[in-house]
Amino acid sequence: MSKNRKFALISVSNKTNIKCIANYLIENNFEIISTGGTYKKLKEEGIPVISISDITNFPEIMNGRVKTLHPNVHAGLLARKTDEEILNKLNIQRINILIVNFYPFEKTVENENVSFDEAIENIDIGGPAMVRAAAKNFENCSVLTDPNDYENFIKKFDPDLSKNKELNKKMSLKAFELVAHYDICIANYLGREIGEEKFPKYYSLEKINDLRYGENPHQDATLYRSSSEKRISIVNSLQHQGKELSYNNIVDGDTALSCVISFKEPSCVIVKHANPCGVSSNQDLQIAYKNSYSTDPVSAFGGVIAFNRVVEEDLLKDILGNQFVELIIAPKFTEQSIEYAKSKKNIRIIEYSDNYSSENKNFNQLKTISDGFLIQQEDYSKDDFIKNYQVVSDKVPTDKQFDDLYFAWIVAKFVKSNAIVFVKDRKTLGIGAGQMSRIDSTFIASTKAINQKIVLKDAVMASDAFFPFFDNVEKAAELGISSIIQPGGSQNDIQVIKKANELDISLVFTGIRHFRH
Repeated sequence: MSKNRKFALISVSNKTNIKCIANYLIENNFEIISTGGTYKKLKEEGIPVISISDITNFPEIMNGRVKTLHPNVHAGLLARKTDEEILNKLNIQRINILIVNFYPFEKTVENENVSFDEAIENIDIGGPAMVRAAAKNFENCSVLTDPNDYENFIKKFDPDLSKNKELNKKMSLKAFELVAHYDICIANYLGREIGEEKFPKYYSLEKINDLRYGENPHQDATLYRSSSEKRISIVNSLQHQGKELSYNNIVDGDTALSCVISFKEPSCVIVKHANPCGVSSNQDLQIAYKNSYSTDPVSAFGGVIAFNRVVEEDLLKDILGNQFVELIIAPKFTEQSIEYAKSKKNIRIIEYSDNYSSENKNFNQLKTISDGFLIQQEDYSKDDFIKNYQVVSDKVPTDKQFDDLYFAWIVAKFVKSNAIVFVKDRKTLGIGAGQMSRIDSTFIASTKAINQKIVLKDAVMASDAFFPFFDNVEKAAELGISSIIQPGGSQNDIQVIKKANELDISLVFTGIRHFRH
């Protein structure tokens, strides 16, 4: 064994840019050891490569299941400077660089039709074992686990092996994070398939950035992204300009975006303190904005505005000329609108990606409590559509009223309980949120409408949960409400229905509740 020889071991499932990194190593006098498909690929590229079997003096067996689990490999990865004597005695060559990524287990099990046996076959054993060894020995070994890091490695790596400690430390951290994420994916899959777990027990998070502070300036905060399936989200969005997003911006933005993409028609949602304060759908997006703003201009001040269509320059001028806004969210902004926004440099312009899933799915939601976590599916039901609702009153809503009822029902889903929403012509007229008593929310929603001189006659009303008493129906009649939508299910449903019939109000039961705490 020669102390002057330098070795790199490459064994990758993802072979992206493998030729580039291999050529760099050859140019810097490294000898490359490789395995299986990687060995074949390097050979095809004309790159000199040594078979792993020549290092282990043992053939790859069991169709490649066992090839790197050998003392000659792991001693070469784990050897410290003080281990030269044993390396020389056993004729083991030190491995200076390890380039490994794993069998694509996570991608494999994302396929709904994957068999259990196929999933198990895609659990990598040798790869994680080598990565852990190299990462532990970062003082003497560099470990690369992501093809996206090859370029940076080439720029910063010292081929003489004398100045790589800090670089190796960072790569070691990333390597251990990869192994942890990989094990989490396996544990969650097996938990579901063997342990019959409904929810994953382990979560792997990707850090995006530290925030200036949390809900209040004395609270530290950080933003993470879930490493599971991506969807339309403010977390996956592009910020064109403005100050960095605060904790409260992100919470409000999440509510606004989640609400606005629930509508198929061009729509605008204005959110303040995690509650919609104005929502409207209209083919003219400028009218949708004006209708949303007119619901509650006081609350709209300093709020978050979200759209589900392209924002043009004229619309942006209307907004910025009319109110102070923290951030504006849309699937796209025209070049002219982005250019105009620069005149208000502190306004945050957020473009969300519609390349991610926009389908209604039961994604999981996590909520922390003292010494614990609550996990639930997102508030989505495949049965929550008009065709499944039941008209329980003598009076039947008109088609237009049904249209407004469904609109109001969607808005109520995003309003903190107890939620009351008044709607007419696909625009909110008053919203009452977060009260301990449902009748209090009704009073608040009506008071907001009255303060804006909004007439509620012939409007519809949505309640996120059932009416425990008929007082809300009486208040609705007093305001001129024509139709009400609510889940039903109260022990007093019969009295509520009777009161609706007495007051000539149509009443629709959805059979589904939308509490939002």
